[in-house]
Amino acid sequence: MPSVQIRSSPSHSSQPAPMTVTDLKQRVIACLNRLSDRDTLSLAAAELDSIALNLSPENFSLFINCLQSTDSSAKSPVRKHCVSLVSVLSRSHGDSLAPHLSKMVSTVIRRLRDPDSSVRAACAAASVDMTTNITGQPFSILLGPMIEALIHDCDPNAQIGAAMCLAAAVDAADELDVEQLQKALPKIGKLLKSDGFKAKAELLGAIGSVIGTVGGRNSEKAVLDWLLPNVSEFLSSDDWRARKAAAEAMARVALAEEELAPLYKKTCVAILESRKFDKVKIVRETMTRTLSLWKQLEGDSTEVSESSSSSKTASSGFSATSGKRSNTLRGKDRNLNAPLSSKSNDVEPLDRGDTPKDVEQEAVVSKEKRKTLEVKRALFPAKTYKVKENASNKSQVVQSSDEESPKTESGSSSSQAKNNAEELSLIRNQITQIEKQQSSLLDLFQKFMESSQNGMQSLERRVRGLETSFSVISTDLLVSRSITQNGNPKRNACRQN
Repeated sequence: MPSVQIRSSPSHSSQPAPMTVTDLKQRVIACLNRLSDRDTLSLAAAELDSIALNLSPENFSLFINCLQSTDSSAKSPVRKHCVSLVSVLSRSHGDSLAPHLSKMVSTVIRRLRDPDSSVRAACAAASVDMTTNITGQPFSILLGPMIEALIHDCDPNAQIGAAMCLAAAVDAADELDVEQLQKALPKIGKLLKSDGFKAKAELLGAIGSVIGTVGGRNSEKAVLDWLLPNVSEFLSSDDWRARKAAAEAMARVALAEEELAPLYKKTCVAILESRKFDKVKIVRETMTRTLSLWKQLEGDSTEVSESSSSSKTASSGFSATSGKRSNTLRGKDRNLNAPLSSKSNDVEPLDRGDTPKDVEQEAVVSKEKRKTLEVKRALFPAKTYKVKENASNKSQVVQSSDEESPKTESGSSSSQAKNNAEELSLIRNQITQIEKQQSSLLDLFQKFMESSQNGMQSLERRVRGLETSFSVISTDLLVSRSITQNGNPKRNACRQN
């Protein structure tokens, strides 16, 4: 560090005159080299930020070239701060950097393969800053390379970084090239089926951002016909991040596609209903919010039969729904049954024009619905029922359950229903205990990771201390050796004689 100050001081200490191109380049490279040392990291970063803030337009190209000169062999702080300097430039100089936007985008794209997640996060932040501050160039200059990297790069880190940057840039942009995004959406969506594309969670986030932006602007039904089934498949993925991202993407569709989304309401509600009890809390909350958005849509029926149908059958409903859509929207204005979340057991009458076969089918559906409601009441009883413990209160509970279900009027059926409720209550308690154990395991894992990181940092500090001690000891040994060999010339002369 002192040698660098001596080297750079003659040209700046005496006069505040502007630096030459050679001086600026040497100063920037020296600061980048100092980023590799933890002792000089903060000072070098502050100096580079100051240079970027006060940079003149004629030196933009030189500064960006210096940032591009760093490669993957540089340490992580160097790679990360080079990308962060792109953000500093964008926020400080704005549209003055418009002629250099493609070079800045190239600097960010080169860092998408970085194995350090903090560097990729800096790339996403730089994409946002370039999008919001440099508006003198078309958005396609930024969007095009990111889409190309997302589609064609086979490196998993590059796939993650490109998807993050694309989603961040699209969400931050005020004016987008909607036509370019609409053309790119099918290409991006095909990656969901590609085995070579590993960053499915980040890809779903990017798809959700694109849908939220271009939705409702001359959208094509054919795009949603293949997109929604592919996205909904990830609601049952083993990766909880993919399940959460898929639910968020479906929420974007419900919000953005006001005209087309109701056509898929029944099927999407069915799938979300079957997946709303996810074992991860944040995914459950996302599923619930998405389900609420789809239920609020006007148009198609929201009634779902919660029987033994599998998720595969539910997902296949997209094709069946699209085939029956024309018959549903013709002229029959039916007053459909209320959703299962309703507490009422009443079934509204059918139209007079219905055939006896339709009436029989509706009767079967209403019967299954009553059974489903009974199971749901047994699984999720009111809190007031749990508090009552004495004999009189127990009889009150039986009376209230008898009013809701006429089939439990006899004593034997009542006791059987009571036993079933107790068994279901035990099952529910066991499920609650399992969820608590899972959350405690996650907390223990996080604490273990934190302690491991602290241990690694402590080990690194000890290793550096040992290296310093070793260098001091070796220096002392060299000095003592030279003293013993050359310290007493008379004694050596006597030995020779």
